[in-house]
Amino acid sequence: MKDVWKVYFNGSFGGKSPDGSHPGQVLKLNQKFRFAGRDWYVPAAYLTAKGLVLDILMRADKAALEDFCKKWEHLEDEDVPNDVFEQAERENPLAFEFSPQIELNGQTLPFSQGHGLSYHPLFQNAAACEPALDEDEIDFDTPTERAIIDHYGLNPEDGWAIHRYSFPWKTKRRPKSISSLALTLTPQPVRVPGAEFEVQKPGDIFTFSHNGIPYTLTAQNLEPQTLPKNAFSDARFDFPNRFTAMTYTVSPAPPKNLISVEDCAQNDPPVEREAPKDYPFMPEAQNAAVIGIIGGADGPTALFVTAKSEDKTVLTACSALHFAPPKKITWRIVFHETPFAPETFPLL
Repeated sequence: MKDVWKVYFNGSFGGKSPDGSHPGQVLKLNQKFRFAGRDWYVPAAYLTAKGLVLDILMRADKAALEDFCKKWEHLEDEDVPNDVFEQAERENPLAFEFSPQIELNGQTLPFSQGHGLSYHPLFQNAAACEPALDEDEIDFDTPTERAIIDHYGLNPEDGWAIHRYSFPWKTKRRPKSISSLALTLTPQPVRVPGAEFEVQKPGDIFTFSHNGIPYTLTAQNLEPQTLPKNAFSDARFDFPNRFTAMTYTVSPAPPKNLISVEDCAQNDPPVEREAPKDYPFMPEAQNAAVIGIIGGADGPTALFVTAKSEDKTVLTACSALHFAPPKKITWRIVFHETPFAPETFPLL
């Protein structure tokens, strides 16, 4: 790692300016606090011409990481269901999704971009135990996670989720002085799978509860549909394109965005077409992940549903994609819960 710690408004980790701008001036904060049952540390902010850059770090205890990796070491298996991966993600000590905003000199500044990586002291190979940089973040000149830990003087025996967020100034120029600075963290909802059910025809009902409140789901319509041929742009594969759109209502009306419905089954994997004779080196599909771009109650499939209703109480769920219609569909209730309230912490 370079001797000079350079941080840029539009940059990530690595001390390189993507637009030729000057690095920010460091503002040491050294603020520690507890939030959502976790230890947090904000070591410094960086004042650039375009805005403020803030490093936000979350600590994970080594013992908790060891227990987690031991419990979920089987995640390397190829046939692990999606709901198992989701449970592992919820339990991962290094995984916690949130949205930050700051209040600077009495003005609220939302972030414009963010970058993240994780430092894991155990160097395990299990998928959930080794969070890594996105492919577009990888750079041979980027400081390693350990270099960042060393720079901020953190305990290398712990795990650290490292976040860097950029907050544009409200004015065209950088403020002449900073009299106050506070950080608000808002947790993002997590997906919690609920009960499974089947419906055969319009009018079928399913009852479930959440936090002691009983709900009734009523199927309004079940309509087999087919995606248009241009739904996928990759001509190397044949993709499944048949699904079922279910419209339904829930009574009493739940809080907004609390409940959704999804298919328990996964999409059929795409089938690679035979390579043309004049192009024998066509890439091979590695796994079913190619189909991950579509499907599910919240996925792009919903864009192709032809049955629409002006009644906002009527909701739509889309089944997984198949080459042939399945004999039955098992649906799942999904709760989108936010277990912690937002909190604000003074930094300066």
